[in-house]
Amino acid sequence: MQISRELDYGLRAMVILASHDGEVLSKKTVADEFRIPVNFLALILPKLVRAGLVESLPGPRGGYRLAVLPASISLYDVFHAMDQELAFNECLDPAHGCEMVERCTVVPYLRELQQRSIEFLKGVTFDRLVADLGK
Repeated sequence: MQISRELDYGLRAMVILASHDGEVLSKKTVADEFRIPVNFLALILPKLVRAGLVESLPGPRGGYRLAVLPASISLYDVFHAMDQELAFNECLDPAHGCEMVERCTVVPYLRELQQRSIEFLKGVTFDRLVADLGK
């Protein structure tokens, strides 16, 4: 199981923005720091803006910066911004479901694994990730 490249780049972009303490960064600056293709980043940043995690500032000195403090943004928030639902199996994905769910003995364990993973992702905030950069 792997996260999508879009989510990976979204997480990296958020770390970069969080590490620059409110400074407005150009798309190219964000892209260069973690080797994110600029064209791909151009598709990702609007999702982060729509989610209220990042703000876009127009003009010649414009760019992007976090819209809220890094301590209030979790990894899980970025999953949602990228429209990625964490589902360990199709039967646990609210968009799909499964008619066997009531009879399947595996589902309760997968559900618990999924819930613990969500709790973990909610507990990792971007201030913590920025602090880890300095290690």
